[in-house]
Amino acid sequence: MKKGTLVFNPNSGKGKAKERATNFASVWKNEFGNDLILRPTRSLADIRVAALETIQDPEMVPIFMGGDGTLSESVQGIAEHQNFQPIDRPVGLLPGGTGNSFLRDFGVTNYEEARDNLIGALRSKSVQNADLAIIKYQAYKPERPDQPGSSVRRITFNIFGVGIIADITEMAVKMRWMGAANYTVASLWKIFSHNLYNFEITIDGKREDMACNMISVHNSQYTGGAMHIAPSVRVNDGQLFYLVPRYVGKLTLLKKFPELFKGTHVNSDQMRTGFVKNIGIRHAHPMWMNVDGELERGWNPDLSIQPNFWKIYMMAERMLP
Repeated sequence: MKKGTLVFNPNSGKGKAKERATNFASVWKNEFGNDLILRPTRSLADIRVAALETIQDPEMVPIFMGGDGTLSESVQGIAEHQNFQPIDRPVGLLPGGTGNSFLRDFGVTNYEEARDNLIGALRSKSVQNADLAIIKYQAYKPERPDQPGSSVRRITFNIFGVGIIADITEMAVKMRWMGAANYTVASLWKIFSHNLYNFEITIDGKREDMACNMISVHNSQYTGGAMHIAPSVRVNDGQLFYLVPRYVGKLTLLKKFPELFKGTHVNSDQMRTGFVKNIGIRHAHPMWMNVDGELERGWNPDLSIQPNFWKIYMMAERMLP
């Protein structure tokens, strides 16, 4: 008999997460013969608290349901508790938000696929290693906006971005009522209202200045739902994929935007891409940062890949070669 706790954001997915949590509890009872503990969260901070609760019992299976932000906050809570040492405890993941980009790397595009995969992986004890990146940056202090604050550590397993991608996220978060279309609408709006950003970037120790639309760093292939933004990266390949578009003309950027969904944008001569293990970004002002679909604000972010940092219940056949 397995014991499990499902941490979920009852407000994600326009309320679908609550319905799915009830369904999964029923499936769990039929499969393992005992009651699944349901732990709804009340706030972003409470997600981290709930994640810690799930690992207090060594026999408990921690399961997290939500969008990419909820899943990221859950792993963040465990990582903070373990002082950002590798997490040996496998976790289960279920989609409950509007985007659910990370699970697309495993061919999981809906709740039913994720549910059946998780039950199958638990039954067969199929556990896969996954990478993530640790971000270090200085906090933004509203009372002293011109000076960096205390040091912050943050995990990201999906996407990190500054520039237009963070501006898009800021707008998309306010438009979640639109569902999966929120990123598309926000992207179109920001394409015509932004100017190039001037960054100092250090890639694996080599420093250079860049004027660009954005800098994004990826551990998995998808973002904003079905945007195939980093087609070459794998969640367990021990490296990050960075993307730096440098389109001066906004109409050109608009024309290239549909390619994000196909993954063909990486072939453009105005798109710089590559693999990296460490990357640092500097700007004259504090930056909005897209961290797994959620917004944070701070100074001087540095990212480092952490291979095989955590483990997930996943059937082996769903891992990309």
